[in-house]
Amino acid sequence: MNLSRFNEIYDQYYLMVMKVAYNVLRDYHYAQDICQEVFVLLYLKRDILDEEYIKPWLLVTAKRKAIDLQRKKYYGREFCEDGITLERGTGENIENDYVRKEFQSSILEALQKRDRQWYEIFFRVTIEGESQKSVAEDLGISLSNLRIKLHRAKVWMRNTFLEEYKS
Repeated sequence: MNLSRFNEIYDQYYLMVMKVAYNVLRDYHYAQDICQEVFVLLYLKRDILDEEYIKPWLLVTAKRKAIDLQRKKYYGREFCEDGITLERGTGENIENDYVRKEFQSSILEALQKRDRQWYEIFFRVTIEGESQKSVAEDLGISLSNLRIKLHRAKVWMRNTFLEEYKS
């Protein structure tokens, strides 16, 4: 496949790839990133792929890349102290605020190690403020199941960190 044919394929399927990525991610900018990545892969594999299979290859690759990114967005989070505020500091005592944020970060890291789904549910519902219904739909579980898992996560955190919190 030469460069002009590649450009024709890009023009023909660009919107389709964007739509597939957007349907998974619900974010225009991430969908653009996925689209770019898919067409870079296509360019690198242009001599390997048969032209009759390009459309299905683009569809499958775009969907898989978008799903991978979706997983990374929720499971690969890194904590920065400014982003985690379960309890707002007063600003009166900077040292206490710092200790509180460190403690909150350690709780969330321990929860993530304990159960990734509990962590995702807790983070999305409690920290990010997403509705329980939308999180349950994204995870493919019932609303009552989500509420049970959220409750279990909170009970586990309370039982695990209560003594440390009191000190």
